[in-house]
Amino acid sequence: MQILIWIIRVVVVLLFVWFAAKNADPIMLHGYMDATLTAPLALILLAFFGGGLLLGLMASLMTMFRLKREIRKLNRALQHKNRDEIATLPPASPVPNSTMPRL
Repeated sequence: MQILIWIIRVVVVLLFVWFAAKNADPIMLHGYMDATLTAPLALILLAFFGGGLLLGLMASLMTMFRLKREIRKLNRALQHKNRDEIATLPPASPVPNSTMPRL
């Protein structure tokens, strides 16, 4: 299984290298206040992909933190409920010797 994963990783990296080589032509991006950026198309696409990845990760982090906080709260409530149930149980009565199986 590890070999298959490494083969897939190598193929993906080779595809990225091939894509970058095919899109090495410089392009100009025009921004605000007459600012221009000249860079290869592959680099521009990689930068925007990375920016989108970061934004998506930051958006999901908020949800993950909220869910982890809720899980902790529910676990604490469950522990308190279990403690209360154990405290209200009557003490166990000893088992008579006659009902114990003999070895």
